[in-house]
Amino acid sequence: MAKTIAFRGKEKGDFPYYIAKSLASNKFKVAVIDNSYAKDLYESVHQYKDAEQSVEKENIVYIRDAEVSEDFGDKFDYVVYYMGLNEAKQNAEYSFILNDYSRTGIHRMQETDKELLDKSYFIMRDKVTNKVTERDVIKLLEIKEDQVLGYIPLDDKDEIAYVNFSHTGRQRIKDTSVDMQLAVMSALAIVTGDDMKTVKKYYRKAKRNRRF
Repeated sequence: MAKTIAFRGKEKGDFPYYIAKSLASNKFKVAVIDNSYAKDLYESVHQYKDAEQSVEKENIVYIRDAEVSEDFGDKFDYVVYYMGLNEAKQNAEYSFILNDYSRTGIHRMQETDKELLDKSYFIMRDKVTNKVTERDVIKLLEIKEDQVLGYIPLDDKDEIAYVNFSHTGRQRIKDTSVDMQLAVMSALAIVTGDDMKTVKKYYRKAKRNRRF
C-alpha cells in the first residue's frame, strides 16, 4: 500500500517534483498526480507534446487530472498529489501546504478547512521583506510553530531552476538554494519516517544523480 502525500497552496510544482525525484532516486516507486489548476508540474515533465493524460519519465509515473484507485496505489511506494489551489478533497497520509507571505495567500489559507490546516505541515516560500514575519503568519493562520518545516526566501537560484524545469522537464536539486534543499530534506524526513542522518544519505544520492 503506497504512502500518500498531498501538496496544496502555491501553484508552483517544483517542490513536489524535488520530493518525488528524491524518492525515486533512492529506488522508491513513485507516482505523481497533478490535479492543480495550472498543471505546471505535469506539463513541464511532459513538455506539452500531446493530450495524453499520463507519462512515465525517469522512473516516475506522472498523471494529470485523475483520481486513482487503491489497486493503482498498490503498485507504488509513494503517490504524490499536487493539488495547488484546487480545493477538491484529497485524502492523504501526509499533507503539506506551500504558501507565500502575501496577504492574498494568507487569507486563502484562512478560508481553508481548519481540520486540514491543523494536520498539515507548512513550507513558507518567496519571502521578500521582514515586515511580515514567520511569527505573523503563524498567528494569522492559528497554527503551531512546529508545523512549519521551512522558510524559503525568494532566491534567484530557485527561480532560475523553476524556469529551467518548465523548459526542459528536469532540474537538479543541487542547483537550488540552500533553504530549498533544507526544506526538501525536512519534508523527506516526515514522509519516510527516517532520521535526518538517513535522509541526508537519500539526499546525497539524489544530488549525485546527473539526470536530476
